[in-house]
Amino acid sequence: MNSNDGQSVYESGLPWDPERPDTLIITCVDGRWYHHFQEFARVHLKAGPHTDIMAVPGGIEPMTLFDLVPKDFNFFRRRVESLVERHGTRRIVAIAHQDCGWYRARKIGPLTIDLRDRQIADLRRAASRLREMFDGAVVETYFARLSGTNPEKVVFEAV
Repeated sequence: MNSNDGQSVYESGLPWDPERPDTLIITCVDGRWYHHFQEFARVHLKAGPHTDIMAVPGGIEPMTLFDLVPKDFNFFRRRVESLVERHGTRRIVAIAHQDCGWYRARKIGPLTIDLRDRQIADLRRAASRLREMFDGAVVETYFARLSGTNPEKVVFEAV
């Protein structure tokens, strides 16, 4: 038996707030981009502290696999449905990013396709599917990319 069983190891300094989120943001897990996603959600989207975040490698990509890899699509779909139904989600935001390792590693479709074009096409395809599934929800899609030098900045484009 572990000597720490039942003992607190950390107490959050934030008070508990039971309010359900009305926004779901779907992103990639890439830690280089995560703080930028959070800032974008807070500052531009005004999503607030009660935002569901679904972060998986490749972000929204599983929503595009309904005809290619139904198992991945259904796994992802069930989780999105659960959040939308139980939390009363009214807004779904999907964000893809430049230099995504998941997209570089995946070899579905033409091997010569530009990754940015592929990601934007996937965002649009997934958004269409989400709008069909959740008639009352607003669906937004964005692509995050690097811009400038010394230092590079992250910019978000609506797609």
